[in-house]
This record gives sequence, C-alpha cells and structure tokens, in this order.
Amino acid sequence: MANFSKTADSLETTLSEGRPQGRGWISLRVTLLALLLAPLTAYWTADQVVDVIFSLMIPPVIMTFVVAIINLGVRKISRRWALTEGELIIFYGMHTVLGAICAEWMNIVNPHIATYALYASSNSDYRNKILPYITTWLFVPYQDADKFKDYRDGGHGFHYFLTHLHLWWSYVLGWTLIVGLVGFAMLCINSLMRDEWTNREKLAFPIIQLPLAVVQMGAGRLPLWKNRYFTGAFLIMFAIDIINGFHQFYPNLPLINVRFIGDLQQLFPNPPFNAIGWTPIGIFPYMAVIGFFMPTDLLFSCIFFFFLRKALQVFTYAIGYTQSAGVFGGGGLVPSPPYFSEQSWGAFIGLFVMAIWVARGYLREVWQQILHGHPPGDRGVPHRVAFAGLVLSVVALCVIGVDIGIPLWMTFVTIVLFLIFSVALTRMRAQVGPPSHEMAFMGPNQMIVDFAGTQNLPEAGVSRMVNTFFFLNRIHRTHPMPHQLEAMKMGERARINQRALFIAILLAMVVGSILGHLIYIYRGYVWGAGDVGGDVSGTVSSFTTKHQPPNIVAILFVLIGFCVVLLLDFIRFQVPGFPFHPVGYALAMNFGLDYFWFGLLIVYLIKLFVEKYYGLKGHDKLHQVALGIILAEFCAETIWAVYSMTHNHFATYSVSINGRLGWNQ
Repeated sequence: MANFSKTADSLETTLSEGRPQGRGWISLRVTLLALLLAPLTAYWTADQVVDVIFSLMIPPVIMTFVVAIINLGVRKISRRWALTEGELIIFYGMHTVLGAICAEWMNIVNPHIATYALYASSNSDYRNKILPYITTWLFVPYQDADKFKDYRDGGHGFHYFLTHLHLWWSYVLGWTLIVGLVGFAMLCINSLMRDEWTNREKLAFPIIQLPLAVVQMGAGRLPLWKNRYFTGAFLIMFAIDIINGFHQFYPNLPLINVRFIGDLQQLFPNPPFNAIGWTPIGIFPYMAVIGFFMPTDLLFSCIFFFFLRKALQVFTYAIGYTQSAGVFGGGGLVPSPPYFSEQSWGAFIGLFVMAIWVARGYLREVWQQILHGHPPGDRGVPHRVAFAGLVLSVVALCVIGVDIGIPLWMTFVTIVLFLIFSVALTRMRAQVGPPSHEMAFMGPNQMIVDFAGTQNLPEAGVSRMVNTFFFLNRIHRTHPMPHQLEAMKMGERARINQRALFIAILLAMVVGSILGHLIYIYRGYVWGAGDVGGDVSGTVSSFTTKHQPPNIVAILFVLIGFCVVLLLDFIRFQVPGFPFHPVGYALAMNFGLDYFWFGLLIVYLIKLFVEKYYGLKGHDKLHQVALGIILAEFCAETIWAVYSMTHNHFATYSVSINGRLGWNQ
C-alpha cells in the first residue's frame, strides 16, 4: 500500500513538471475537434459493444492516442499550432463521457422506443402491460407502428435513414432530456465532491494512468517509447494479439490463448459443488495488469470475496436452495438465497455512508459556502450553483415522472437510490480502480420491491417506472459518473478551468445522447431492429402478477451487506495492514469479477514478489509494463474492430471479456 502511494505521488510529480498554465476559458479549437470526431467514437461505442464493457473504454483512449500521435508531428512543424496537454485532456474527457453515454445507456434506451409497438402482435405482455401505459413522447404508440416497419426490417441505406429521421426527433429529444438531467445531477455531485476526493483524500485514480500517459506523450513531455519496459511489453502483447487475430482467419496458424483458458466448474461436475456455475479461468491481460495500479489489499480482497461468493452458492445449494446455482445465483429480480443483489446493495449503501462520514468536515464547509455563496478558489463551479443544479435536476426528473404517470414517491426513491449507488461507485473507482464494475440485476427497482413489496404497487405506475428508468437498472459497466470525475481529475493536473471543463462535459453528454440515438436508428434501418423488450416486460409482469409483501429476509441481507462494509472499514481504521477491503466485498458479491479473477490472481502474486524483492523501482517498472500491455491490446483491438465494422460485422478476434460471437465466446 505504501509503495503504491509513493508511486502515485511520483507519477503526480512527473506529470506536473513543466505543464502549461491553464487558460482562462476552454479552447474553442479542441472543442470543435472533439465534436468533429465525436461521431467516430459514438459509432464505435454503439457498434462494437465488446470494446466498451469495462472501466477503461477502448474508443476514447484510441481516439486520443491517434490525435496525440498527430499532435507530435504538428509540434515538430509548429508548436504554436500543436495542442497542449490541457487541450488533449479536454478532448479525452469529452470523448470518454460521450462514449459512456452512447454505450450502455443508449444501447438500452433507443431500441426500446419502437420495439413494443413493432412486436406487440407476438407478445401479449407488450399489448396488456406496456403499451396501455406508455408515454407517446418517449415510445412509439401501437397505432404508429406501420411508420417504423422499415426500421424493423432493415435493408436500407444512409439516405433512407435521413429521409425518415423526422419520425424520431421527438423521441430523441425527450430521452436526451431525461438522460441529460440524470447526467447533470451526477456532474453537479462530482463538482461538489471533486476537491474532497482529488485534493483532500488524494484518491489514486488508477484508471486514468494510461490516458494521462497518452496526453503527456502527445504534449511532448513523456516519451513512452524510450522506456524499454513499456516498448518491450507493447511489442510482445501486440504481436500476440495480431497472431491470435489472424488465427481467426487461418485456423492453421497458432493461437496463443490469453483469454478464456478453462472453466473451474468442470472440475466439480457433481452437486453441490457444481452450483458455482460457469467460472471461467481467463487472463485478459489488459484487465489483469490494471491490478498493478490497484492497492495490493484490494487485489487480495477481490479474490478472497469472489471465492467466498462461490462458497456461499455451494453452501446454500447444499441446504436445499437450488436457485443459488448458476452464473449469477440468487434469483436476479426475484430475491432468493444467497441474496447477492441485496448484499451488493447493502454494501454500496455502506460505501456511500462511509464516503459521507470521511468527508463530513468538508461537507460542512461546502454547506456554509452554499448558504453564504463563497465561490471555490480554483476557478471551479461555485458550490451554490452546483447544489442548485443538483436540486433542480432531481425536481425536474420528479416532475417528468409525475407527468408520465409514475407516483411521485417511486420516482424520487428511484433517483435518490441511483445517485447513492453512483456516488459509491464513483468514489470506489477513484480510490481503487477496478478493471470492471459489472452489477447484473442491480438497480433501484430491486430495492423498491424488496422494501415496499408489490401488493400495493399500481400496475400503471410499475409499468411506467420500469420502462422509463430501465437504463438505471441494467448492468452499470459504462456508468458515466466515474468518467466525469476522472476527466475533472485530469483537468486539475493540467490546471484547466474547471468551470469550462464542466460545460465541456455537459456538452459531451448531450452530444453523446443525440449521436447515440442517431447511430442506433441508422443501424436499425440498415440491419433491422430485433425484439429487445423481453427484460422490461418480464420485470413488469413479475412485479404486477406476483403480489407479495415486503421481503423481510431480503431486507435483512441488505442490512447484512451494509454492516459488513461498516465493520470492515472500522477494523481497517483500527488495525493497520488489515487485508480485507470493503470494496472487494462490494465488487465480488455481484457478477463481473468472474471474467478476470484468475488474471488478478496472477497479477497479485507478481506484485507481491516484485514489492518484496525489488521495491519501488520494481513497482515503477511494472507500471511501465502495464501501460505497454494495455495500449498494445487496445491498438490490436482497434484493427480487428475496424475490420469488423467495415466487413458486415465479421466476427473477428477480440481482446475483450466478451467475444463478437457471444458474451462467453
């Protein structure tokens, strides 16, 4: 832990040396450049989902890398015309935020706009439980389905898409309003908490290490290629991924498997031990080496609690709760032992409470600044303005919810619970930088049903709530709030005007939403739009047909998860060197670590060895190796992604935790 902190401080010093003073306002040229190239990042994130299902998304990193390489050439001709470090950070910040919006959120929101009307004839739940309650400025009504049949069937080109775009604008703008308000609320929270998390607590921000190195390289102050550890790791990893990619075309070529290499469940074919479900043994180098930037105790905790979760599945299966078996275990939206979703929710609420407790002194100062209007001294957004923006966003979302027909309390609880989860997730990623934070079946819907039951919930309200806020209840792999904060942190290092960066991020969210909609609509007209509403209709049907009281056992497990986090944090404060980190528990109780636990185990053992025998110098070399491996995998993935996009979605090789032929390929 100490070595990691020293390394982070050393990197901070290195990156700070000779950096330019921030400008009074945002650079217009880099903003225009970011907007000009935004469609490329947006299309990539929408079309190649496998490249954006982890914390450090590939498209914004590679787009920034390409701009940085070109910028190096421009610097040799005229430094006046070259982009500064701060401008490159603005470019990356805008693209990572718009990519986050365009990826999972638009992937969920846009296909649902028309799917119920288009497929109502073959789905009774659509006809009886969804369409009677839809809002016509968010979803296509059944009587307008004929206007969108060409979108469903596909086979059309870009010009056809343009001539039919007028059918979609009301839906695009309506959803951009809702998504923009949620994103704006998170941005205001980040603005309020930025100084606490970046300067007072000095969180490490492991995920931004490669983007920072790229922009430093582009600004001419960090010659990555002159470091032999970086270059060697890059060349070896790039060669492996290129060979593996050609193996996809020519099976006679060798395959150097660094992805899925086995399944632990195969060693336990009989019950109750086979209840662990699919447990892949995979390396995934680009995800594993992020562990070199993570605290050692978190690495250990992730692995320990991952196996604890598997042990809980075996135990509950052995005592008769067979629904605990499988990949996810615990029943998903139907609470059942061992209640992993409930434990995860309790853990994240505990992380939120601890974050507030640690920042209590700072929050008292912020509240005084809100009351008296004292502005921050670093050209940041005044706390009074940020707080007003947060309140207005929540109020506006509640007004929209009531207008749609969702009971006020359901809308308010949904938004507040999601923001609590978002704050905990954002601080977690800033503190320890998990390679992925996939939280399957976890959302406010689960908590509302657990605590309020379904017996007294109106069918219309449930249908509208689930349908409207489904994007807040999905899987959270590209949650925008951590990307916002990471852009702010990078901006601090380059002394960028935080008010200007705030506006740039807000602009990126709006652009990301609009571009995401347009791209998914275009892909529908070209490839056709399938029926994607099964998850929503299934959830609505479950909530409205199974009238159940509040689930006392599920509530108990929420409290257990909450107490485990508080207990672990209390012990960590009292016992230096205590190996169990509460974040490891929060991450491991839900599916996500399953993909790369083995890679983290390898990295953990390497890290222990290097720290013991080579100290800080060895740790710095691991840092360079990690940067080389991640960038090499991203560059190789770019080649195969571009080939796939330009050759009718040919299933090329992928470095991702999902393959182009399937999620577990």
